[in-house]
Amino acid sequence: MSADPLHDRLSRLVTKTAGAEAIGPGGWWVGDVAGERQVLDDLAGGRLHWRQAHSAALSGLDALKSGDHDLADAWAWTATDLYVAALEAFLHRVRPKEKPLLTRPAGRRGRPRKKIKD
Repeated sequence: MSADPLHDRLSRLVTKTAGAEAIGPGGWWVGDVAGERQVLDDLAGGRLHWRQAHSAALSGLDALKSGDHDLADAWAWTATDLYVAALEAFLHRVRPKEKPLLTRPAGRRGRPRKKIKD
């Protein structure tokens, strides 16, 4: 843990979104139908949000290094919002039969109690 919680938060976001550099930049040439479909699929799947969350977290760390705490805080909020948007897009692809798993509480753990006979 560092002395600055904002640095820790941004560092965690960079770590959580690691590998985002492999995602392409979200653009295509006019007339490139396959490129357009790929970018739209990346957008629908949350991958472009994931990439931007990583980029925003890195920008926040750069702002901290230059001493601009307010800008770093703004980048941290932006990165967090993009991270959540990526997760929401990903969860939107969950099958309808799997969604109740998120709304049902966990069951009791351990062995069931023995019934005492009178």
